[in-house]
Amino acid sequence: MVDDTKPVVLLLTAHADDAEFFAGGTIAQFVHQGYRVVEVIATDNGRGSFELDSTTLVAQSRHVEAQAAAKVIGKDEVVFLDYPDGFLNETPANVLRERYIGFIRRYWPKVVMTFDPWAPLEPHPDHRHVAFAAVEALAFSHMPLFHPEHKAAGLLPHLVPERYYFAKDGERCNRYVDISLFIEKKIDALCAHESQMKMTIDDLRLSIEATGTHTELLGFLDRDNFRPALEMFIRAWAQNVGKKAGLPLAEEFRHEHAAALFDSITA
Repeated sequence: MVDDTKPVVLLLTAHADDAEFFAGGTIAQFVHQGYRVVEVIATDNGRGSFELDSTTLVAQSRHVEAQAAAKVIGKDEVVFLDYPDGFLNETPANVLRERYIGFIRRYWPKVVMTFDPWAPLEPHPDHRHVAFAAVEALAFSHMPLFHPEHKAAGLLPHLVPERYYFAKDGERCNRYVDISLFIEKKIDALCAHESQMKMTIDDLRLSIEATGTHTELLGFLDRDNFRPALEMFIRAWAQNVGKKAGLPLAEEFRHEHAAALFDSITA
């Protein structure tokens, strides 16, 4: 039975492993603090492999790996919207925005976590499309004249108090979360995304082979035993982020709260 008394964290992501990569430790911390976590994954995850055909990859990513990772990290629910991986930007922006507004009105989250639409150097169109649809949904979800038809389905306007935006480039980040107690959960959850982690290792190997640099790492990048390399990279990333805030291991976000306007007025 769903406990509707718990505060909700709503994750709006593009692919099955996005939440774990960017925010797995923070999500595990929210679960530890008593939050209920719901993730909405926009794409079908159907192109993230160098070995599997799309049909096999979609089935494995959606029905096996995403559910296994959710169990590890403590998510309560995972929803796939099943838009084509890599082609999300062909979906009209307002269509995805309306769906996100609907999820916000369904779950009334205290926190939404998603990609930062204004972070620099984001190459993936799915990430960018999710980011802008999500930030617009957050701007309008509490306004009743945006999609008043939702009311008939019991979806009432809701203003989300807190927003955590993540990105590959942390230039605009202003909040650092100590994930020292949850780094193992983050790594365990990432390892549950087996097809995606093998693809990550394959991609890293291709980068080394294409550039001819760091060739000493090729023996370490074993797609059939990916955990050692993955753990090294994730810990190094968390350590580098932590150094910015004097923390041992951290994740970083651009954090907003709904009453931020008043901070400068009352300071």
